[in-house]
Amino acid sequence: MTSEVLVRSAVHGGVQNEPNEKWVPFEWIEPRFGAQVHGEYVVIRPEGVSGSLSAGLWRTGPTAPGAASDGSHTLLYSSPLGDETACVIDGTAVLTVISTGKRYQVSPGSIISSPKGLEVQWDIEGPAFKKYWCIWNGSEPTANPPQDLLITHVNDNPEEWQEYHFTEPAEGPLVAGELYFIRTGGSTGTMLSGVWRSGKGIAGSDVDDNGTMSTPYTGVLGDETILLLEGEVEVTETESGNVHNFRAGDVIGLSSGMHVTWTSKGPFSKKLWVITRDTLPE
Repeated sequence: MTSEVLVRSAVHGGVQNEPNEKWVPFEWIEPRFGAQVHGEYVVIRPEGVSGSLSAGLWRTGPTAPGAASDGSHTLLYSSPLGDETACVIDGTAVLTVISTGKRYQVSPGSIISSPKGLEVQWDIEGPAFKKYWCIWNGSEPTANPPQDLLITHVNDNPEEWQEYHFTEPAEGPLVAGELYFIRTGGSTGTMLSGVWRSGKGIAGSDVDDNGTMSTPYTGVLGDETILLLEGEVEVTETESGNVHNFRAGDVIGLSSGMHVTWTSKGPFSKKLWVITRDTLPE
């Protein structure tokens, strides 16, 4: 048991342009249609502390499995492995929900929240397409899970930005930036997602004149998986002293219970975050 916890407690990280040798064909079992092979993917976060959690990148183009010679690509995908939060990096597509016929157009910056089991046809325009993805599946089903796609955008600016107040076990009450929620629940366990930002003029317990914000963090709400949208971030592991540096476009995975110091460099930083835990909130 101890060795498993040690393996799962890690800071994960990767870049959008991972080396070609890391990309492999995306193969999965679609419940109604059997074995499928479409596009290529790379895993950046292979696991979390609880449940089934993974994150990485998926892409298609003229030479990708299942694609047409012009890079366009049509496939049906029902997120059978769990709820998926995705963000389009390159390319455009039309997503059609099979059960309702609802159509959604997505392009760079679109955030796609897909419920587990919802059949969606992807009509991807050539010449290429790439997305970030985070998939979560817990052991306990939730009541009234979502039944439709939810499409938002990284540049949305809703009125409901709220200061992020939380309590660290060792350091006590803290304030670190501000956020808004996209998802407050999923099909299983605890699943939250949203956008967070920090910088000049934004609340924080430790923010300097340049907008650099630093905070201790142990992921008290669950594992956190991140697509860094803007700025630069430094994550320092408290126990080992290891330092990880990230910039806009990178994927970051933080493990619940692992104490780190998160430093967002000024003047501004922004991230898409997903928090998961294999227990339901009380």
